[in-house]
Amino acid sequence: MHTQLVVIQPTSFCNIDCQYCYLPDRATARRMKPETLEQVFKALFASPFLADEVLVVWHAGEPLVLPIGFYERAFRLQEKWNCQQVHISNAIQTNATLITQRWCQFFQDHNIHVGVSLDGPQEMNDARRIDRAKQGTFERALRGIEFLRAWDISFTVISVINSMSVQQPDQFWRFFAELQPCSLGLNPEEVEGVNTVSSLHSEEGVQSYKRFIQRLLTLNEQSPDPISIREIDHLLSLIQTPEPTVHLQTNVPMAIINFDCDGNFSTFSPELLGISHPTYGNFHFGNVFDQELVEIYNNPKFQRIRREIREGVRQCEQTCPYFKVCGGGSPSNKLQENGTFASTETMNCRLQIQVPTDVLLEHLEVKYRITPSSPPP
Repeated sequence: MHTQLVVIQPTSFCNIDCQYCYLPDRATARRMKPETLEQVFKALFASPFLADEVLVVWHAGEPLVLPIGFYERAFRLQEKWNCQQVHISNAIQTNATLITQRWCQFFQDHNIHVGVSLDGPQEMNDARRIDRAKQGTFERALRGIEFLRAWDISFTVISVINSMSVQQPDQFWRFFAELQPCSLGLNPEEVEGVNTVSSLHSEEGVQSYKRFIQRLLTLNEQSPDPISIREIDHLLSLIQTPEPTVHLQTNVPMAIINFDCDGNFSTFSPELLGISHPTYGNFHFGNVFDQELVEIYNNPKFQRIRREIREGVRQCEQTCPYFKVCGGGSPSNKLQENGTFASTETMNCRLQIQVPTDVLLEHLEVKYRITPSSPPP
């Protein structure tokens, strides 16, 4: 149980108001206090779980709402408490609307990985990624991306795919082919947190998403400059592995440690930290001012959730042909869609795992003319 990913939510506030956002408190201006920030790193580097290399992702709300000085302090505290000499990388997931020349200088000086949330060309993006005045955010986000490009800062993109996107795969692909992020992640719209509906959670939605992925693969195949699509690249690496085994960080205790702006901590899916549930209440397993991270194993709520998540993974392994490319599914999606962690297939699983896997295998079979008597080259 080595911690490889740390997700820190330094503020619940977001300067925009995406219609599919799962966070309930994104209009609340709660921010992490300096003493909490220090206590987070003191607790983190005292943890016996840390791997030799750890990625710290600043996430939830909009991280760039906080000033640069907050992150300068954070990096000094990382150095102060990192007595084990763990190799730490930092990443920020941002909507890009607040990026300036000064932020770019900061990203470059500290070698920060930048992830941008953007849903495609303006019509697609501004349909759901809006501010509180119901205005689109595309132009502001693109201005921020232009700053990144001017500073030669590479960036990844996460794009939420909905019923509008899947009807326009060519426009979607052309936009990102021109933008050329170093990787494009596809997140089919989820039912999660306070977002209780998805435009893709129907049989027609699944089939539309399948046609969307098929078309992206075709366009990539025909292009001299294909887009690096996160899901496809990941599946290709698994297909090329003789005996693939996926251990999903979100269902392994302490593989991910999540901290909110008040110093509460959790593990498993980061999305759980900001929500509550009628059965479990919140998903806080401790607070850095009161407990060490190792004490999480004494928490009865953690013990119960861990057992249920393990049971859900066991059921997936026994019943699902996609288990080796999945690892047992996201606990937060199982809870939201099925009402329990101890369950198997979700619509999110069908969209994020099953559809891309089926499409890619079908694509490779056609490409290499694979038949039962003709193994791939």
